Amino acid sequence: MSAGKRILIIDDEADHAELVALLLRRKGYEVYIAADGNAGIRCALETRPDLVLLDFFMPAIDGITTAEHLRGLEQTQEVPIVMMSACAEDALRARPPISGRFSCLAKPFRAAELLWVVQDALEDRAAQSAVGP
Repeated sequence: MSAGKRILIIDDEADHAELVALLLRRKGYEVYIAADGNAGIRCALETRPDLVLLDFFMPAIDGITTAEHLRGLEQTQEVPIVMMSACAEDALRARPPISGRFSCLAKPFRAAELLWVVQDALEDRAAQSAVGP
């Protein structure tokens, strides 16, 4: 399932992003990293990822705002988004939910948990594409 799948990590914590990227690359994913929401949106338009792993708390524009921008663009509106946050439940209650495929992963997480969430999101997207709109 991982062969040829592109994952974009948008996270201002470089060490965290690199660790997640290393784990995903070892599983065969093609991984891109952006250090903030604006760079992430540009990278998503360039790379057309199959999945976005998005940190909630970032300077300039936060994860929810970044996700809303991605949902508003034709090229990325159907891309599944996994929000990563140390206080995910509080963060999601603070703002209205975004549209489209969206899930949450609480930091810190185990490698197996990350891989399961990634695989689940990608399989769900494949199933949605097979069924059609």
